[in-house]
Formats: sequence, structure tokens, C-alpha cells
Amino acid sequence: MKMLKYLLLFSVLFYFNAYSQMGPPRGRERLEQLEKIKLIEVLKMDEETTLRFFARRTEMKSKIDELNKNADELLKEMETMMKDEDDVDEAALKSKIDEWKKIQSEIERTKSEFIDSLYDILTTEQIAKMIIFEKRFRDELRRVLIKDRHRKMHK
Repeated sequence: MKMLKYLLLFSVLFYFNAYSQMGPPRGRERLEQLEKIKLIEVLKMDEETTLRFFARRTEMKSKIDELNKNADELLKEMETMMKDEDDVDEAALKSKIDEWKKIQSEIERTKSEFIDSLYDILTTEQIAKMIIFEKRFRDELRRVLIKDRHRKMHK
């Protein structure tokens, strides 16, 4: 069973790597599709549960994407404010930092609320499996991307 999990994860990463060569949107879509398929398998969800789970997950991801967009805008503003190192407005910069921290807290709160919202459709064990899967999936994806960048740099 464990070998099957690693084989499937390797397949996901292989497909992501292959499709990422086609450009970010298509590669990202394929990765998301493969992640969904794997989640359905890991969580052993029926059709109704799958629909409810992914509706909530999509809503949560949309909120987080919007928050990340706002955080990125704040980072750009902070960079602009610091271009002239001799004339940095400390109070304005601190205000931007505080806004950024609030957004990061909101992202964590949104993730936590999403997990709390799952108890009516998933078991505690399924929720734990989802958390573990998502962490390992991100870590493995990061590892593959770093390895790919390293390989490209040393060609």
C-alpha cells in the first residue's frame, strides 16, 4: 500500500514536471486535477462527499488567493517605499508591516475555519489524512521544483 502511495505521488510529480514545460496555466491546472484525484483516493470519499468537500475547498482557496494577492501588493508597496534608503518613512512602513501581518493571520484563520467546517462531512481520520497529504504534497512539489531548477542551472 505504501509503495502504491509513493508510485502515485511520483506520477503526480512526473506529470506536473512534464506539463509545467507547457507553461504555468496548463501545468498548474494539471497539477490541481491530479491533486484532486489523489485526495479523493486518499480520503476514500463518495461522490456526494467529494462534491461538498471540493466546493468548500475551492471557496477557501479563492479567499486565500485573494488574501495572498493583497499581501503581494503590500510587499510591492514596501519595496517601493524602501527604494530611497535615505528617506524611509518608518511609521508608514510599520503600518504596511502591520497590514501584512493581519493578512497572514487572516490566511491562517481561513485555513483553520476550513478544517473546522469539514467535521460534518469527513471523519477525524480523513481530516488528518488530508492535512498530512497536503503537507507532504507541497513538500515533495517544492523538492522537485528545486531539483529541476538546480538541474537547469548546471546544464
